[in-house]
Amino acid sequence: MTTQIPHISGNAEYRYPAAGDPPCPRGTKCLILTRLGVCVIGVWGDDALAWAPLPKRDHEKESKIHDLS
Repeated sequence: MTTQIPHISGNAEYRYPAAGDPPCPRGTKCLILTRLGVCVIGVWGDDALAWAPLPKRDHEKESKIHDLS
């Protein structure tokens, strides 16, 4: 039997508007947690329970990586 160690990167938290958290910005693509517990990328809708912003890309670091290869 193996023990699974949870991993959280950065501030990975869902926002629950019905519980007083900020609402999802209208028309903005983000991570949506549906009422069935499935995480999808999309915009806020009737089946949404919570949301989280998408991670940001670092284009400067990506350029450095491309320059090295």
